[in-house]
Amino acid sequence: MAGNLRHWKERNGRYSARIVVPPHLRPYLNGKTELEIQLGGDRRTALRHHAAAVASIQRQIGIAREKHEAATGQKAKQLSFPLTAQQIALRDYQNQIDFDAELRAHDSRYARIEPDPDEARRFRDGFAGKLSDDELQELVGARLERARIAGNTNAIKGTPEWRALAQALCVASYEAMRREDERNEGDFSGQPSHPILANAPPLPEDAPAPVTFDNIIDDEVKRRARGKNAKPLPARTEKKYRDHCAAFAKWRKSKNTLTVTAAEGKGWIESLQDAGELSNRTVKAMLQNVRTVMNWGRQSDPANFFPAGNPLKGIKAPDYTTLPSYLRAFTMDEAKLVLAAARKEEKPMFRWIPWLCAYSGMRVSEAGSLRKEDFFQVGDRWFWKVTTVGNRSLKTASSERRIPVHKTLADEGLLDFVKAAKPGRLFKGDTKDAVLIQPRISTWVRGLIPFDKRPELSPNHGWRHLFEDLCTRDHVPEDARNYMTGRTGGGSQELYGRSEVMLPGLAAAMDRIEAIPI
Repeated sequence: MAGNLRHWKERNGRYSARIVVPPHLRPYLNGKTELEIQLGGDRRTALRHHAAAVASIQRQIGIAREKHEAATGQKAKQLSFPLTAQQIALRDYQNQIDFDAELRAHDSRYARIEPDPDEARRFRDGFAGKLSDDELQELVGARLERARIAGNTNAIKGTPEWRALAQALCVASYEAMRREDERNEGDFSGQPSHPILANAPPLPEDAPAPVTFDNIIDDEVKRRARGKNAKPLPARTEKKYRDHCAAFAKWRKSKNTLTVTAAEGKGWIESLQDAGELSNRTVKAMLQNVRTVMNWGRQSDPANFFPAGNPLKGIKAPDYTTLPSYLRAFTMDEAKLVLAAARKEEKPMFRWIPWLCAYSGMRVSEAGSLRKEDFFQVGDRWFWKVTTVGNRSLKTASSERRIPVHKTLADEGLLDFVKAAKPGRLFKGDTKDAVLIQPRISTWVRGLIPFDKRPELSPNHGWRHLFEDLCTRDHVPEDARNYMTGRTGGGSQELYGRSEVMLPGLAAAMDRIEAIPI
């Protein structure tokens, strides 16, 4: 995934350079949709020959472009593969060095030939500015033309741009001749010293292809969905990762994960804090989610994707204070108010979800995804399943459970509602079945208990806190409470049993909870 070169292809242990041919040029290349040059099965050798192969393909496409322009009279508005003078010179230098290595590998006589000092002097005079344009044309004109045809430059003879490029190519040849001389003496460690080559930016085909946050998330979604007993990434969780990564990418003005730095991560969370719109807890979660996606990238390709480590790992997340649990829970008076209001509602989600959560500690999202088929009877007692069946998602593996129907729910008419419902989802939207339940329930509760009166209250999760308190008040055994609320204590006993044999005991534990008086 990460670290692949542009125009690089690997298939069955073989490597090649490949470029897609623009549709309008394919008629001039025998209808080919792409051009490819095989580079062999040795990766190191393939990498060394890659730049030259790419340049060759670009020249072929450039010739086709000239034919297209001649036939249609249409000139390209922009270069196809633009490079700076430094980059063109750097690639030319690398091609000469690679060719030198090939000759040495095939013919022992080559290394006995000394570089021509007169020719070297002409190249030196060329980059020193002593040669006229005509002399430069004679010296490096063929290579200039190849760069133009390849779509790397549109410099015209007589312009400063053309002369600068010609001088840069003279540098490439002079430095290549210096390497030849060094290699004849057995020294293969030499590097170009002229600033034009030594300080040249990397060639585009030598830079890793961009890997976006969405690329990484797409790969992780596919990985988790693969296999017979796969555990897919929930759509809601996937969206959360995409949203937070998109926010980070927008701030840093780049989707390319390969350029992420620790300084950017630190600057991003500080900007979110300074804006004052999000809590530190939310900012911390956003940082953690982006960091997780970066970890996925490393796990997928540890050799190329930040092999030294995730750059966001060492960033300290924001600190925040946590409200005491009792402040987020419904008080008994608030519970009575909401449940009484729910009795008057006609829309099923408002009528029954508050009651279901009050007498089970369910998450609102879990209650919102219940189906008629989740309810079942054992003996004379009714239960419902909280399950992932039907492409539903749960927060944790321990969230899969069966919950007894509290007698108060039966007395309220819940079972009559379930029996009368059509197969499928019990709580639907007005125009479609699947809707986000949490914001709707939260907004409805806040209509009864305004934010300015109880800002600490969690309109959805408050039922979960209250049910825990009801269990404590009425001495519900801890293991039964943990099971019904989908919590895990981490003990090995959670890996055993949990068959229908336990359901009567679970119902007895539920019966200990006294009804909320309304």
